Amino acid sequence: MFIFEVPVWLLLSGLLCGVCGGGAWIFFMHKKNVQQTQTQSFNTSFVFSGNLKHTSLLDAIQFLEIGRREGILHVYCGRRKGYLTFLKGQVIDAFYRNETGREAIFLMLSLEEGDFYFEPKEITQPRLISETMMDIAFEWDERKNGAN
Repeated sequence: MFIFEVPVWLLLSGLLCGVCGGGAWIFFMHKKNVQQTQTQSFNTSFVFSGNLKHTSLLDAIQFLEIGRREGILHVYCGRRKGYLTFLKGQVIDAFYRNETGREAIFLMLSLEEGDFYFEPKEITQPRLISETMMDIAFEWDERKNGAN
């Protein structure tokens, strides 16, 4: 068995070098991560989708209006596809089953099943629907209740 006689100062200096080196490594790694985070561009795109059995289309539209979202709400029912275009939370265009505008919205509001998802994007087209969504929803409700 070998017993090394090592001066205490040598042991302490080795321990101190290890602690300082480890601390410096942690400091520089943290600084590197902070710099990467600050220079990295983050994708903060808004993802919103659902099923019409669980969320009505009117609720989805109101959610996008409140959030003042801009983009396209795609609506799928089987093989049929429609869309609503939003600019600053306002519905400015709609298309479904060869119908446009209010009539397309009425058809989509009547869907009881299907899926939807919102695609955030910059909209540059002009406003093609002049009525507010609230006015359209009231008219749709009157039509629906008047038919019963």
